[in-house]
Amino acid sequence: MKLIKTKTLVTVVGCLSLTLVVACSSLDSNAYENKTESHHLGYQQGSMLDELFSQDKYDVTTHSGFYPLKRGHDALLARLALIESAEATLDLQYYIYRDDETSQLLTWRIYEAAKRGVRVRLLLDDMQSRSDTALARLSAHPNIEVRLFNPLHYRTARGLALLSDFERLNRRMHNKSLTADSVASIIGGRNVGNEYFSFGSAVEFGDLDVLLYGNTVEDIANQFDLYWNSDHAVPIEALKGNVRMVSDEDIQAKVERAGIVQKFSQGEYDFTQLKLYHKFRNDELELYWGPAKLWYDTPDKISGEQSALVDSLVNFLDQVEHSMILISPYFVPTEQGTQSLIDAVSRGKEITVITNSLASNDVFAVHGWYAKYRKDLLEGGVELWEVKANADLGNQWSFTGSSRSSLHAKAIMFDNRKLFVGSMNWDPRSAELNTEMAVVIEHPEYIAQSMESFEATILANAYELRVEEGELVWKDHQTGEVYSSEPHASVWRRMGATIAGWLPIEEQL
Repeated sequence: MKLIKTKTLVTVVGCLSLTLVVACSSLDSNAYENKTESHHLGYQQGSMLDELFSQDKYDVTTHSGFYPLKRGHDALLARLALIESAEATLDLQYYIYRDDETSQLLTWRIYEAAKRGVRVRLLLDDMQSRSDTALARLSAHPNIEVRLFNPLHYRTARGLALLSDFERLNRRMHNKSLTADSVASIIGGRNVGNEYFSFGSAVEFGDLDVLLYGNTVEDIANQFDLYWNSDHAVPIEALKGNVRMVSDEDIQAKVERAGIVQKFSQGEYDFTQLKLYHKFRNDELELYWGPAKLWYDTPDKISGEQSALVDSLVNFLDQVEHSMILISPYFVPTEQGTQSLIDAVSRGKEITVITNSLASNDVFAVHGWYAKYRKDLLEGGVELWEVKANADLGNQWSFTGSSRSSLHAKAIMFDNRKLFVGSMNWDPRSAELNTEMAVVIEHPEYIAQSMESFEATILANAYELRVEEGELVWKDHQTGEVYSSEPHASVWRRMGATIAGWLPIEEQL
């Protein structure tokens, strides 16, 4: 009787699974082929952005002008400035694009750009669950096209999709870029969502983007085309067709319901109170200039292709002369990477790593595996600093509703003269599974300026890790306190990180 019941259960589960597969699969088998190629339209001479950025002092075939966007409110304002100044094209590429106040604000302005004739291409990774209907209605506008990268086949049973096709779906597009008129771009670590732009959120991310003009912008535009036209990018219409185009009334109603105008035009979130706003308005935005290169993975990395970005970075690291400061929110160096950093120290190079503490890390499983390498790194001469959960991120809108801060910037400073900024974390997932992009800019003066405040910032906002009498300790230079265990992390987070460190999941982090 027990055997019969078991067989019956297996049969029922099998039939149910088959029903789910049939019912939830909405991706047309020809979806990858039934699409039209499109490409960027080139640098828009005479455009508003051309007039804003154009200069004759530097060679834009080899140099890029850049403006660092360290603060969340500036990063949001700069995106709005590009969107509202665009006259011909807007290309946006993101891993996460939420449906909250800041993303609604950006979507509204993107829609208004499309209404005035700007061609908009929006490429989103499909790991985040979104409304296919809402995206399809937006894409139905004649000047807007939306595509999803490496989409899940079962749209309403995403867990089932992951289980049935894990090898493919485990690889994601982590690139982040916005390009207007092929004149200016923004790339870096930020996704689109409140926590990335210092707008009221339980967690506020300390992040870094760069606004770019010059040789790297065309490379970013070419990179976007490569992803947009790849076999892995699927038009949203293939997933959700025959929908009514979003209307002006729909957009206005959503804007009014969310109170977008009021929230960003008064009180603590008033854009007009920002220094960057007045720099844009008064044409006073001064860029740093230097030789620059864009590094990026090809979209076929998700099919197992070697990481082009990692190859470039490895070759570059071999040329480091005396120092490297690595900033990565998710730092899982692996045994090989740990040994490489220790070997670099043994050759006389100063290596400093800044990452999240357990209390500030929003992915405690990452911390569990990173923790395995801390003692070896310290004993090998690598400096380790962990950002506090109450770090002052220096945002004008900072801590308006945020109870915890978390490092999210991905940057490297080499030899006090070169800056690496992008989407790549120092972990196996970025190296092996996800696609990434970054810009490398040479500018000793900017690095020197950054270093003037760097030491004071780190001493105030991070713990220095040391090994004393064979044990790991955390030194808070601001208070003088020394901790013998993960500072200000709950017992549950400590247990979670410890257990995660026991699991064979390092290559997934």
